Amino acid sequence: MRLSNETLAAILDKPAATVAAAELRDKDITHIDDISKYAQLRKLDLSSNNISSSEGLDGLRQLKALAHVNLSNNALEDMDFVENMHSVSVLNVSNNKIKRISKHVSKCKELKAIIIGHNEVKAIEHIDGLDKLNTLVVSHNQIDAIPSMPKLRELTKISAAHNKIKAVPDLTLYPVLKEVRLNDNKITSIPENIRSCTSLRVVDLGNNQMEDWTSIAPLESLADLDNLNLKGNPICAEKGYRDRVIKMIPSLRVLDGERFDQRFLKRKEKRKLKESGALETTSGDKPESVAATQPPARPRNKQQGAGSIERQPNVKRQRTSRPGTKQ
Repeated sequence: MRLSNETLAAILDKPAATVAAAELRDKDITHIDDISKYAQLRKLDLSSNNISSSEGLDGLRQLKALAHVNLSNNALEDMDFVENMHSVSVLNVSNNKIKRISKHVSKCKELKAIIIGHNEVKAIEHIDGLDKLNTLVVSHNQIDAIPSMPKLRELTKISAAHNKIKAVPDLTLYPVLKEVRLNDNKITSIPENIRSCTSLRVVDLGNNQMEDWTSIAPLESLADLDNLNLKGNPICAEKGYRDRVIKMIPSLRVLDGERFDQRFLKRKEKRKLKESGALETTSGDKPESVAATQPPARPRNKQQGAGSIERQPNVKRQRTSRPGTKQ
């Protein structure tokens, strides 16, 4: 389907001037033609369609207010369509066939989040001048290194899992970085300079090639690290691995996907006790206090007919407590 002012009007059934968001997921769209009547559009979801090239997105050029664009799960091979999208702040082009990050991305100065996962990208380029960027997702590509990008001072998340990266990049360049996901790469050790990355809360280095304690020792300086994943590294087979890591990083609450902090464990145990108590009350026999109030059946009256049923006195049953809800 080719999307135009007319076809979009039929789908949305709203006055064009009032439309700020349009969800056009899975509509078999192949091209965006003139949709300039929808000049107020700020959020556009075109995911799971059949758009294969930047030429198929020509109609987006007139939408100067676009801020959020989702083009995931299409068949795009390039990103040149962003050339005139200077107001976009969130761009999702994951699950396409993109081989390079377009040079035109460098003009998108308002970008705060760019998601290019599950493509065929080999290098991170043309984003080092996007000083408002806080989220970079390039997982599931063919990247072998993360370059230094000192202008990205607002970066809080880097996700570059499932690539070919051999070394942890210099994370000291990003003073407010909180989350780094580099799992499923070829990393053999953690650099000493990570000790000064005190803003880090989440570090995922699972399924890499770290073998000994010296390879992860710098993590001990991360006093506020909350969630660490090393699962799948050879070091995990070391005797006493789990206890030693927890002792090394006292701030941890989650290690290798398992939460263990005392506050959480107490809530979990309390919830189990509450659920098991409710189960016993509702699935067993009648509560003893209720059964005790049942009077014995009165003797059968000889004057009653053979088929008659004697009425029993009404007995109010004691209500059992309802199972507790999960917290």
